[in-house]
Amino acid sequence: MRFVSIICALLLSNIVCAGEGQNLQIEEIPVTANPLSLQSDEMAVPVQIFSGTDLQNRKNPSLGATLDMVPGITNNSWGDSVGQPVIRGMDSNRIKFLNNGMEIKDVSNMSGDHAVAIDTISSERIEIIRGPASVIYGGGAVGGVINIIDHRIHSEFVDGMIGKYDQNFGGAGSGASSAITVDYGVKNVMFHIDGYRRDSKNIKTPGFSVSKYLAESDDEFARDKYGKDTVVNSYNESDGGSFGASYFFNNGYTGLSFTKHQQNYGNPLEDGGMMDLNSNQYDYVLEKNKISSFISKMKIKLGYSDYDHQEVEPSGDVGLEYIDKGIDGKLEFTHSLFNKSSGIFGVDFGNSQFQKTQGDPFIANNHRKNLSFYLLEDYFINDHKISVGFRQQFDRFRSNDFTSDDGCTETYSSGTDCESSGGTENSTTFGRDKKTFNSSSLALGTVSKLNNQWTMLVNLSHSERSPAHNELFAYGHHHATETIEQGSRDLKRERSNTLDAQFKWSNQKTNFSVSPYYTDFASYIGLLNSGETQNHLHEGEEDSEALAVYKYTNIPAKFYGFEVQGDMSLSNNYGLNLWGDFVKAKNKNGGNLPRIPPVRIGGGLSYERNTFSSSLDLMHVFSQTDIGPYELKTDDFTNMTLTMNYFLPKYNNVKFYLKGDNLLDQEKRDHVSFLKDKVLMGERSLMLGVTGDF
Repeated sequence: MRFVSIICALLLSNIVCAGEGQNLQIEEIPVTANPLSLQSDEMAVPVQIFSGTDLQNRKNPSLGATLDMVPGITNNSWGDSVGQPVIRGMDSNRIKFLNNGMEIKDVSNMSGDHAVAIDTISSERIEIIRGPASVIYGGGAVGGVINIIDHRIHSEFVDGMIGKYDQNFGGAGSGASSAITVDYGVKNVMFHIDGYRRDSKNIKTPGFSVSKYLAESDDEFARDKYGKDTVVNSYNESDGGSFGASYFFNNGYTGLSFTKHQQNYGNPLEDGGMMDLNSNQYDYVLEKNKISSFISKMKIKLGYSDYDHQEVEPSGDVGLEYIDKGIDGKLEFTHSLFNKSSGIFGVDFGNSQFQKTQGDPFIANNHRKNLSFYLLEDYFINDHKISVGFRQQFDRFRSNDFTSDDGCTETYSSGTDCESSGGTENSTTFGRDKKTFNSSSLALGTVSKLNNQWTMLVNLSHSERSPAHNELFAYGHHHATETIEQGSRDLKRERSNTLDAQFKWSNQKTNFSVSPYYTDFASYIGLLNSGETQNHLHEGEEDSEALAVYKYTNIPAKFYGFEVQGDMSLSNNYGLNLWGDFVKAKNKNGGNLPRIPPVRIGGGLSYERNTFSSSLDLMHVFSQTDIGPYELKTDDFTNMTLTMNYFLPKYNNVKFYLKGDNLLDQEKRDHVSFLKDKVLMGERSLMLGVTGDF
């Protein structure tokens, strides 16, 4: 009732606000994450695109926070500056993160404490595919795809120089960020350069870091002992940039780019500990059009990544370092036949090496290779389109000898190392191993224009995913989550069937859509709390702690839910929107799956006149009581956000903007996060910024 009252008050007031799903005209933008570059309303799965002011209003320090109020997407937060998007309750190896259509190479799929190796401050557009896209991107896209576009390799020539800058201050971490982008076209060549920097301090919170449910269940976590009003060690520092060049020729172009991202951020569970990542990415693209009467386009993409991740102890020593290097590529042919069909045939491959160089062992060094063939065909019959797709993928894993550090089982606590405390060192040894998986994915979708107002999208897909290397070979103490994680070398492919639909209604003033879905997993790979614990004592520590043992396990599971959103133009200046999402995830052997988003509803009003626009939105997150084994529930909260924009188009499109978050100053906890019971999200905050062209 509290949320309903707030909505009613807004509707009766003169406060102006903007909606989450507004600006549906963005559906006219081609979806570059789709090889056929279809319009969003031509695809058989729900697609949403953000650009311009709408994207500017959403940008936050992390990708997860940027997309948190999008229907179907929640934030797996690790403090304020690190967050991964969760789509329809699915995360990790079920979501593909792309940069300009190429997979972002990092280790964010291994754990929520690993940041996605990209900053959204320089992004020009973000495309979101909700639902399975496994035919094009492999089984790792059963949950969806997020494509961040920044034009580091231009596909279109622009003569002369264009540039853009962005500077802001504030937020819950009292931070500052800045970015600059310059593009220059001369003759047949386009050059691109950009750079950014972001700094934020420990975030301020409206209450205790530790939840009341954790304090009630475990006396060790007294709320007044673990902090109030500030999340300890939640700072973030990041910087990076890129350089790219494109050469244009008759019926095509080719280009190269180099991208660097560095990030240093604290671990809120460890006072003084920090994460230090360094990512170098090299990309090459060649596109040629009008190959023949049958082949309309050929596209080659190659990428090489060099990723270094360090986890530093409070003492300053590197507790863990691993390096992930790899090359991947894609060859695609676009074709058409008798103006009745179009499609693509593609081949992609990957070859990468994961290596721990120092610190406590957690995962075996391993080498991964993959090769895929895929085909997608679109057939047009009057006002209907039928899409048929197939993908065959081959994955091979080879792991080295591996001896895990299982810590020390303590018998008494009188010393500072295992032997003097009377404990026993434990370890587990694994020999070399080889794993090979063959995966097949199929999709059948339709887009039907039922009448002038109604459009129906239906997609039926079968997806298969090979286990990831961390799911196979992890074994040991995961410091960031304070757990023992155990992979399984006996895991089977993850197999699922999905029925996904969207029903859209629109006229000149109103747009409405509802998107139900159902996914049935025959062999879901879940990281589940086994109910076991291990006493763990590291060198230099005085007391052991009982850590929960989490195991990667194949189980039958099902996910189902829906998203709904609607936009209405109330006048030339005012608009209204409402949205909501719902997801349930069940272990078919019994019980709920853990870390599943609660029900959410949101809404707002919008105002725009001349050079001024303003927005005020509400999102109510209900309590989550449908919890998994050994999981604690979370309370409901309402998040109110404010944005104001003032344009000066005569002065190179200078725009001053104001953003407000958590204006009701409520305690917010992301249920999908491992840290939900130990880290509270930020307090009421304001951010002031300026952006413009030159």
